[in-house]
Amino acid sequence: MAAPTEFILLAGFLGSGKTSLLVDWLALPEAADTAVIVNEAGAIDVDGAILADAGGVPMAMLANGCVCCSLTSDLVFTIRALVEERERSGRPPFRRIVLECSGLSRPGPILRSLMPLAPLGLAIRVVATCDASQAAERARHFEEVAAQLAAAGTIVLTKLDLCEAGPAEALAAGFNPLAGRVVEADRAARARAAFAAAPPPLPEQPEPPPAILAHPRIAVLRVRFRDGASWEDRLDFLEDLAASCGEKLLRVKGFIRPPGPGVPWLVQAVGTLFSPPVPMPGAFAVPEGLVVITRDLDAAALGSAMPEAPVWFASDRPVALNCQAVPAA
Repeated sequence: MAAPTEFILLAGFLGSGKTSLLVDWLALPEAADTAVIVNEAGAIDVDGAILADAGGVPMAMLANGCVCCSLTSDLVFTIRALVEERERSGRPPFRRIVLECSGLSRPGPILRSLMPLAPLGLAIRVVATCDASQAAERARHFEEVAAQLAAAGTIVLTKLDLCEAGPAEALAAGFNPLAGRVVEADRAARARAAFAAAPPPLPEQPEPPPAILAHPRIAVLRVRFRDGASWEDRLDFLEDLAASCGEKLLRVKGFIRPPGPGVPWLVQAVGTLFSPPVPMPGAFAVPEGLVVITRDLDAAALGSAMPEAPVWFASDRPVALNCQAVPAA
């Protein structure tokens, strides 16, 4: 059975190197069978022109506007058109479709807009670029940076020729300890790691985290279920969590366990959009629990907002929960 087409949402703040990373990727032989969708907020499609200059890449341009706000229906139509045209040509499906977002886009609303595409069975993941030379300053002033980094499954540090990687890597870990980090000065190797590398296997033990650079508005919380919590309690909690946090919920990832000896189920969310839980036999030895990343909402405040929840909330240090991408909801 052929692997599902990957849909890679390439996020990252203005000037963080998204287009350069994508150009480097398209120059590699591994980029064969990649289609590209470009969304730029400006009236002149500069990024699209740069990528078109790479040559030979199936490409679609979205009209002027931010794809997470006014262009979601256009995005669904464009993806369907790419897939259907490929089928009509008699060629195998694309191996991947890359959406390069505007630097002001937030991944959550974009992922939510893809729900009508569930029948296509796309394997969705988010890659975010992080300008190592300006990461701390950007994160301090722009909420979009927090949303982009927290949503990512892979964070790619860029501009490494301008500064040391350590502080930016620590910042990225502080925002999202669940993401893999690509710290690679060689441009081709960086692009290959961002787009071509398979997600790493689930580790038996969490890897030691790097030094963490705390952010005053970002909280990384560990959620554990109380003894006696039922399967229904667990599912109800996930719904209540989204309702209680709203836009302050940036990312959720972890495992819940059904009663009895059943296998753990992987739970993932970007913003308030939850993917359907997926059974993960390979994670049988991993303890049950969730890592929740929030903005302007710490453990005490979340506990007060959900006093009846069958869980414990606590501040957390980064943990490794690397899992395969799952098909679109």
